[in-house]
Amino acid sequence: MAFLHFNNVGIAALAGALPEHVQKINTDPQHPRAAYIKNFVKQTGITQRHISITEQTSTDLGYAALCGALDRAGWRAHSLDALVFMSQTPDFNPSTGNAHVLHNHMGLSSEVMAFDITLGCSSFPYGLSVCASLLQQPHINRIAMVSGDTMWPSYESPQALLAEPCFLSGEGSTALLLEKRENSPLDISLHSDGTGYYFLFDPYAGVRNAWRHIRGILPNGAIYEGCGYMDGMEITSFATLRVVEDIKAFLERVGKSMADYDGLVLHQANMQILKAMARRLKVDMSKIPVTVDSLGNTNGASVSLTMVDAYAGIKSDPLSLLISAFGVGLSWGIVDLSLDPAVVAPMYTCADRFEEDFLKPAP
Repeated sequence: MAFLHFNNVGIAALAGALPEHVQKINTDPQHPRAAYIKNFVKQTGITQRHISITEQTSTDLGYAALCGALDRAGWRAHSLDALVFMSQTPDFNPSTGNAHVLHNHMGLSSEVMAFDITLGCSSFPYGLSVCASLLQQPHINRIAMVSGDTMWPSYESPQALLAEPCFLSGEGSTALLLEKRENSPLDISLHSDGTGYYFLFDPYAGVRNAWRHIRGILPNGAIYEGCGYMDGMEITSFATLRVVEDIKAFLERVGKSMADYDGLVLHQANMQILKAMARRLKVDMSKIPVTVDSLGNTNGASVSLTMVDAYAGIKSDPLSLLISAFGVGLSWGIVDLSLDPAVVAPMYTCADRFEEDFLKPAP
């Protein structure tokens, strides 16, 4: 494993932003798929999600979250030294990146570096490790780590989205402000296993199969017909067995037990996975904050959105948190950090978007 230790990385603020529109699971017993929907809700725990029907993107929501975080910290945007955006759904082409689009909208100077990290659900520990490493440099003191994914483009139209009776993914973006701060320990372990890349991927999204949009056979023998692929059994096994074992190994490495933590924040894959991980780690569910029921699986932002939902507004001393996120790659990571609830802003909902980023009809 890649085990990283830092002693000078503090959290100055955390904020989250959600689209205004709330879509609920269709639980009508007369629905043609009522039996399937009932079982889906039982396994996933999802009852609703926030998702844009006005073409907002993770960059629009990321802007709202970043403004909220800067206000919470009392920072000015020009005091940032770096902007890191974690997303697998760029507004434009991947090489332009959401970080550069947000850099423009924030009016940042050319002295502020900006780049994207394209991991999905596991991006929090990976992004945090990159930001913490940058803070070891003598002239980098403040970093904004923004996270979010845009899911509405997977539907052909707003009408198709609204007609969906059940769904897995929701939308939301977060902004985490990090600063150089002495005596602020941070431990991170990172893991990857490329042999499982085809358990969770889209063969048509990149260039490999650009000329082969056919009904095809995947490496594991499954038939692929488009719209992304997930081997649910493999992913469940990966999360509930392999990730859990590495959490136990991490605890042994740092010399702690679950009793030493105020909360265990997990990627919000689904309730079935969360409960199975809790059982194997012997952790009561009261110690594991849950947002998958109300927000759905929000991909890379799920850990940080869950922290905002769970800890904003509570009166408490700094909390000791154990965090684990896992997903595409396969990739996963574990984080031990301290979070002062006072730096967590209440969740925002917004409908704002940058109109100037849309193509206009040509004459």
